[in-house]
Amino acid sequence: MTRVTSSLDPFSPEFRADPYAAYEELRALGPVVWLEQHDIWCVHHYATCQKVLSDYAVFSNAGGGGIGNYFVEKPWRKPSIILEVDPPEHTRTRSVMNRVLSPRVFRELRAGFEEVAAGMVSEALAKGEIDGVWDLSRRFPLKVFPDSVGVEDEGRDNLLIYGAMVFGAFGPVGDWYKSFMAEHADVSDWIIARCQRDRLAPGGIGQMIYEAADRGEITDEEAMMLVRTFLSAGVDTTVDSIGLCLKALAERPDQYALLRADPSLARNAFEEATRYDSSSQSIFRTTLCETEIEGQKIGKHEKVMSFLGSAGRDPERWEDPDTFDITRKIKGQIGYGVGIHGCVGQMFARLEGEVLIRAVAEQVERLELTGTPEFRLNPGLRGLDKMPMRLH
Repeated sequence: MTRVTSSLDPFSPEFRADPYAAYEELRALGPVVWLEQHDIWCVHHYATCQKVLSDYAVFSNAGGGGIGNYFVEKPWRKPSIILEVDPPEHTRTRSVMNRVLSPRVFRELRAGFEEVAAGMVSEALAKGEIDGVWDLSRRFPLKVFPDSVGVEDEGRDNLLIYGAMVFGAFGPVGDWYKSFMAEHADVSDWIIARCQRDRLAPGGIGQMIYEAADRGEITDEEAMMLVRTFLSAGVDTTVDSIGLCLKALAERPDQYALLRADPSLARNAFEEATRYDSSSQSIFRTTLCETEIEGQKIGKHEKVMSFLGSAGRDPERWEDPDTFDITRKIKGQIGYGVGIHGCVGQMFARLEGEVLIRAVAEQVERLELTGTPEFRLNPGLRGLDKMPMRLH
């Protein structure tokens, strides 16, 4: 099969400002495209993304979730022992996390989350004019998530800085990233210090992970690494996902009216927003052997970029995909990944998103954007820096 190529650069500010027009162009080219600017493959239809992300025996996560290829270069930090390994190593550590993040734990967390969300929305409503990012989508996760893990209050903004370090490394290492890393050179040590057993509050999820070490399921070092992975994966995506959901609702008064009439739609609204405009637009896998996708041969240890954002708008999977519809039957959206390496913090994100969006629907009559939302254009997650709005 003749290689289909494209000059599109998924890491450019132009692409990130409007990736959806580029996704249409890529889908029209065929199921597998070679991005010549970075010498990588990409897939962008729902079915092929799901295939690549589900087949860990061929498309490995051990090569790194970003463009860097850990099979041929050294990563900037020690790889995650759950996200950047394959079975059988992955099976052991993921099993520990699955037991810690049980349905019972989330049931116990819900009431506290709802109380915090109601209070924050009430405060924002009293202000009237707010920044939807700083006053809601950023503030809420930075409170409830670290509280749940057992991270101390001081310096929690470092969690977002560390997330930017992790997700920013998914793209090419450019001048902005080198400057960012140099400016925040002490943040990695701050994170590691907060992952130690004696720095985590009793009863929190961090201590639950260390209890698995006490039972001999993992080592103390592995427990620290799992807490680190959790902290790096549990804040940024949630902040961005909530912000993008609020933006979509504010731009569509008819959809917000449906939510106001039935706040129980909050969970579905959050899922639909993740399909429609995912914070995680793409993720990489690395081939372990020569393989073939849709007739295209791909060599060993080559990077394959799966565009989750494009999969969410694939007309072969979704009816009227460019329409934001909070009543859509949304089962199967893969904005948090799919398969054994799906986002480890996705149930936290879903709980936080549902609770905050519901609190907004229960208290706020109308959302109004008072300025143009501003996107971050550096490589990493898709998210907003600012969203001026009025709560009525």
